[in-house]
Amino acid sequence: MLHNLTSLFTRTIFLVVLFLSVKGIAANKPLQVVTELSPPYQTLLQNEVSGSATKIVKNLLSASNLTATFNMYPWARAYNKAISEPNTLIYSIAKSAERNKLFHWLLPVADYKFGLVSLSERTDLDISDLKELSNFVLAVQRNDIAHQWALEHGLEEGKQLIICSDIGCSWQLLLNKKVDFIVESPELIECMLEQFKLPTTLAKYVIAIPELEISGYLAANINIETSILEKLKLAIKKQSL
Repeated sequence: MLHNLTSLFTRTIFLVVLFLSVKGIAANKPLQVVTELSPPYQTLLQNEVSGSATKIVKNLLSASNLTATFNMYPWARAYNKAISEPNTLIYSIAKSAERNKLFHWLLPVADYKFGLVSLSERTDLDISDLKELSNFVLAVQRNDIAHQWALEHGLEEGKQLIICSDIGCSWQLLLNKKVDFIVESPELIECMLEQFKLPTTLAKYVIAIPELEISGYLAANINIETSILEKLKLAIKKQSL
């Protein structure tokens, strides 16, 4: 019986040590920041993530005495990493009821007034009511705020709605006349066309989507290390003073 108790005690100690070791490894995982291409807020310059929103995030990390790797992915991949990998920050992400409990919302880094964008030559697409959208084809990015909006307004995937992995894909569909509209903020149109080395007058902003006039945030995975979160929040508090 003593042997059994000793064996049980040894196994319990082993499991506790193993649990603490695994937890420690997870906790010490390096901080990473993920985003998508969205010039001028998030750009790629000489293989380095740049842009005005990126500058805000990098300044915050510097003020927090934190270092992190920056990576640009298609939005769906960036989003999945942000919700599944603890020490991960993501920007520029819009708040929604579904997302609220998945992140710590740190600070706004960009403002958007998303609406429908079409090719300038498409004079037949000057719609005045968003209810008319069911008569056309729209491209959005998977898991993007516009994806949610389109589904909530009755657009069906594979019919009026084409799902892309990133904004570049949506723009390619528009430029190749595979869709009638994409969702974009007016200040981003010129920057995206420049990315494709195309005339900046090639596309136009047709109609605003009021529900998508939003701020894009820097947010942290809900399970981020407490010490990292506290440093970020302290730096934000100091900046607001």
